[in-house]
Order: sequence, then structure tokens, then C-alpha cells
Amino acid sequence: MMTKDSHKKSIIKSIVWRIVGVLTLGVVTYFYTRSWIITTWVTFLHHGVFLIVFYLHERFWQRVDIKNMLVRSILKCLTYETILGTFILGIITLAITGDIQQMTRITFTYIGIKHLMYVVNEFIWKGKRKVVYAYVCGDILHIGHLRHLKRAAAQGTKLIVGVLTDEAIMEKKSKAIIPFDERLETIQALKFVDLVIPQHIYSPLENIKKYKPDILMESTDHDVQPANEYVKSYGGEVVQSLYYYLQSSSSIKNKIKKEG
Repeated sequence: MMTKDSHKKSIIKSIVWRIVGVLTLGVVTYFYTRSWIITTWVTFLHHGVFLIVFYLHERFWQRVDIKNMLVRSILKCLTYETILGTFILGIITLAITGDIQQMTRITFTYIGIKHLMYVVNEFIWKGKRKVVYAYVCGDILHIGHLRHLKRAAAQGTKLIVGVLTDEAIMEKKSKAIIPFDERLETIQALKFVDLVIPQHIYSPLENIKKYKPDILMESTDHDVQPANEYVKSYGGEVVQSLYYYLQSSSSIKNKIKKEG
């Protein structure tokens, strides 16, 4: 699951990338033209336009969920530098210099350099991969479960979900109606979940010790428990989510019994 950048981060990335681009294009343009006037016009007109283009391009790619970072960076580079960059810089350079040869040299030299720089820039901004752990019974899956897991996925870049076994559920609740294998398969079908594992006891502590997630997603009725303290002990974070007020498997079962 890809973590989406905030609007603030997209703006910062755009400004930093513009500074790098201004310096690079300025050097390339002056190298070929030896004119400070042409260099100034080409550089600042191009990057004035691309300050907006870069931001819009970043927001567009927040909607595209490609998990492989290298593939994602290459595709972003092709759409931004190869297509948009070549087209817009070519038009601006030709309009200012009036020389097709100058336009070709400046555009292709600059775009070639930026292709390499773009992929490096993507990896720099990628940040630390955050693993999130959440757990559910998954018996009679309802909207509360779905929103809880979606919120968990939004906290990081990899979501691990523990599905309680029948024995684990029976530590505190009545036996599940739906068999464990079917509950496991149902959670695996959710596209925003990266890994589904059995949780053999009601507490997530056993799995937390094994995977050491950066974030433990908990419900609000589990304020104090050993797993929470263990996560905090190694610098992790516990995020609580209130979802039982939306629906609960127990209330659904009771309603079925009454109406049945």
C-alpha cells in the first residue's frame, strides 16, 4: 500500500525540485548560448511554468498505486521529464532563441541530465518504509472493520493484518460463525492489505514481537495492554480507532437470533 504525500509535502518537493532545475538549466543554457539574457529568460520562464506543472503532476500520481518504487519513479520520469519537459522547454527555448539547433542542444542536454536526477530525487523523498499492524476477528465483516483497516493502511506503507483464530476469539468472545480459513481469505481479498497472518492469541503481543511494526492500530476499548507498551518501548506508535460504534459483529449476531 502506497502512502500518499500530503499537499504540503508536494509543495515542498516542487520548490526544492525547482531550485535544482533552475541551477541545472541555467548552466546548460549559458554553456550553449554564452548569453546571460537568454539564460535568464529561458530558465525562469520554464521553471515558472513548471512550478505549477510539477505540483499538479505530483497530485496526479498520488492517485496511481504502483508499489514498485523503481517502476513508479521511471514512469513518473517519463511523463514529467520526457513528455512534458521536452515539449514545454522546446517551445520556450525556440521562442526565445529563434534557433532550432540551440533549442535542440539545450532541450536534450537538460532533459537527459534531469532524467537521471529525477529518479534519484524520488528515492530521496521516498522516506522510511512504515509497517502497520492491525488485527480483527473478521467474523461477519462489516463497515466498521473496513474503515478501521483502511485507516490502518493510510498510516504507513505496508499493512499486516492478524486474523484471530477460533481459539483466540474464544478467549473473550463466543465462537466465530465463519470458519477461520474463510475469514483469512476474506481479509486477503482486500486490495489495501499487504500481508495477512494468523493471530493465535487474543492479544497481538505475540505477532508484534515477531514483526515489530512501526505502528500498532488498536480499537479504543484496548487502551492499556502489554502489546501497546511493548510497541512504545522500541519507539513505535499506537494509533487508536473507534469503529464499534458503526457496527459490531456481536450486535449483528444478536439481531439475527432475535429476528430468526
